[in-house]
This record gives sequence, structure tokens and C-alpha cells, in this order.
Amino acid sequence: MRNRITTLICSSFLCLAGAGPVLAAETQEVEQTLATEANENTRELVQKSAEAIEKLTNDSEAREVLNQARAVFIVPDYGRAALGVGGAGGQGLLVAKNEGSWSAPAFYNIGAINVGVQAGIEAGEIAFLIMSEPAMEGFRDEHNFSLNADAGLTIVDFSARGQASAGKGEDVIVWADTEGLFADLAVSVSDIFWDEEANQAYYNQSVALTDIIDGNVQDPMADSELRSEFAAMEEGGMKQEEMMRKDDGMMHKDKETEGGAKTRTPADMYN
Repeated sequence: MRNRITTLICSSFLCLAGAGPVLAAETQEVEQTLATEANENTRELVQKSAEAIEKLTNDSEAREVLNQARAVFIVPDYGRAALGVGGAGGQGLLVAKNEGSWSAPAFYNIGAINVGVQAGIEAGEIAFLIMSEPAMEGFRDEHNFSLNADAGLTIVDFSARGQASAGKGEDVIVWADTEGLFADLAVSVSDIFWDEEANQAYYNQSVALTDIIDGNVQDPMADSELRSEFAAMEEGGMKQEEMMRKDDGMMHKDKETEGGAKTRTPADMYN
């Protein structure tokens, strides 16, 4: 009996030892599958965000405000992230501007979003144009933060304001691809937090939040439509700066000419 028990115990250990490599391989395969799916999800979010930015920049006034922004936080599908008077769950990405250049995307999760969606509106894109440093501070923090009046931020609807005053004094300007989206209700996004898993899946490595926002991380989708949209804005911004420098130079030259002009007298005619 004792020999039989010993034999069974030894057999069990041998089975476990033999199963170890198999289990390890299966675990590695599952992890690889999950990583691939996560990478595909982030790339899909980038593609949808590119579509949102393309629509936004087709509006010359909205494009001008985006040029003035410090960053833009894009939620490509508010049909999932907002349900009437507020819903839970969603994803968004931030692209920040650093001395005229736009960063690679940083991914965030959203706990709840309330944009007062009107009845009959099911899906679409929404973008939060970050205009001030106080509004940017939350995105630099990995902990939960909010974009709303409770956080001391002034948030306005772009379509209700018009270009005349847009970008002057607001912390966040909200743009949406659906006219009349907000139904006169206050815009509020709460429980925004850094999605470390999504960022690691997109960049295929662990990356620091501030490195992405500060433009120190290369975009693995350098040929994406999102990158192309912001590259076009960068090019347009450089051309605008060049034109402004030329205008300033011409004005300076005109002033020098005016200052150096000499009034001719009758005596000068004989000199």
C-alpha cells in the first residue's frame, strides 16, 4: 500500500513537471493574443480620432481655435460614452502641442461623461480643445481628474459661442460633429485617468505619461491619418509664422524708409 501511494505521488509530480512547459506556453499564447487585441483596439481608436480631427479642421473657425489650443482630447464615440444625461465608460486620446509640434497620442479611460445628448443622437465624435494650463494639469497626472466646473474650469460649447470670442478666457472648448448636441446642459467629463495598459499596447513598451505629452516619444503609427492631420497643421502653422515674419520685416522696412525720407527744398534742385 505504501509503495502504491509513493508511486502515485511520484506519478503526480511527473505529470505536473511535464505539464509545466505546456501551461507556460499556453499562458504566453493567451498573453500574446490579448496584447495583439489591445494593440488593434488602440489603433482603431487612433483611426476614429483622425476622422474626428478631419471633420473639425474642415471648419475653418474650429481649425483656428485648435491652432490656439495647448492640446485636444478626442472621444471618437460619445454614443458609447454618454447616454442622455450621463453614462459610464469610454476611451479617449490626447494629442498635445509643444512649440508648434503635436505629440503622439496618449490614451485615457473615462469614468463618466455628461454632454446633455439630445434624443435621437446615437453616435459621433466629440473633441475637448484644451486652452489653458490649468486644464492641462489633470492630463499630466495619472490619477483621476475631471473636466468640469467643479474642477474650477470654464467649459463652453464651441458651436454656441462663435469665433468672435472663442479661445479667449475659456479653459476648455467643446466641439462636436453633431449640431445642437448639448441641449443647453453643462458639459462634464469625470474620472479621467491614464490608461497604462492601452499605452503599453500601442507603443509596445512601457512609456511615461509626461514623455508622450512633452513630445519625447515617437509615434509608432507615423504614417497614420491622425499623424497626417496634425502634420498638415504644423506645416500650415510654419507657413503662417513665415508670412507674419515677412509682414513684420516689410513694416520695419517701411518705417525705416519713412524715417529716412528727406523733404526736398528749392535749393536742392540746384545741387
